[in-house]
Amino acid sequence: MVKIAIIDDEKNVRIVIKKMLHLLFLDCKIVAEAASIKDALHCISQSKPDIVLLDIELEDGTGFSLLKQLPNLDFKLIFITAFNQYAINAFKVNALDYILKPIEPSELELAINKAKELISSEDLLKKQLGNLDNFEHSTIVIKTTEATHFININDILYCKADGSYTYVFTKNQTIFTSKNLKYFEDLLSNQVFIRTHQSYLVNKTEILSIKDKTILLKSNTEIPISVRRKAQITSIFNA
Repeated sequence: MVKIAIIDDEKNVRIVIKKMLHLLFLDCKIVAEAASIKDALHCISQSKPDIVLLDIELEDGTGFSLLKQLPNLDFKLIFITAFNQYAINAFKVNALDYILKPIEPSELELAINKAKELISSEDLLKKQLGNLDNFEHSTIVIKTTEATHFININDILYCKADGSYTYVFTKNQTIFTSKNLKYFEDLLSNQVFIRTHQSYLVNKTEILSIKDKTILLKSNTEIPISVRRKAQITSIFNA
């Protein structure tokens, strides 16, 4: 069952969207709805939706302000709005689609199906990785606009967040992907990778030394350590 949250300041619009979803999909469940940033922050945190349908103008701010306040954008994002001038900004935050009001059922159906396909493919990849007995021989697939990369997990040095995108640094190349850092944190084994900073996920086997505020990797790359994660990082060397 795909979980959906509807964030829109107009109650009538939320009702219309819910009716459309109930008519179009049997495998979708509305788990939350909100009209304001404040309520949306709470309901998204509690319900953990797979898809968020988000308006631009909310009671106490904009949908973009809401996204900035969320710790992780670990859901598929679809904007539904009466304003067409924000489309470029919407895709900069990795939105899957941008639907203008009044809502056409066919456009909503197409956007939800696109999100469901992505969710299904990601779930399958995570399951495949979870069933691999030997971590060192595990491979992940990273799709970019230019190519599909098959990467041995053990070749990944670290991942660096860039907004809702991620740079994956390997021993041989750097890959820029539309997935956020939380996606890779969930995907990669926490026994081998560790979050050292809000923007960094590091392969522990590549750590050469630890300084006051940075980690030095074998590749001679320095990675910052956040204050709240320093004790956890230090424990790696004291274990």
